[in-house]
Amino acid sequence: MSHEPMNKSRRQMMKLMVGSLAAVPVLNLVGMNTARAGMPHLDEATDPAAQALQYKHDATQANRTDKGGVKAADQFCHNCQFYQGDTEGGWGPCLLFPGKLVNKDGWCASWTLKQG
Repeated sequence: MSHEPMNKSRRQMMKLMVGSLAAVPVLNLVGMNTARAGMPHLDEATDPAAQALQYKHDATQANRTDKGGVKAADQFCHNCQFYQGDTEGGWGPCLLFPGKLVNKDGWCASWTLKQG
């Protein structure tokens, strides 16, 4: 009795499983970018979290002070550890404002220098 058909079947199953597992992270990334693109911009005038953290779309309009050895003039959302990167035209998600996009040139009181 030959075991070759069974080995071939197992091999095909393993290839399918490995291929499927490898595809999951790629599909998640595609889905996340699509979801982020539809998120609204944070409203600095009416959003309670934005007001509490003194968020401004334009960092030059914020009452910034030197923080953690970084001059106030060098503090922007795009170099903050909470900013997740540009999604659409200079706007991107921030961990502090879930479901909303912030301006990469914005600032809030929780600004913390991105490591690296």
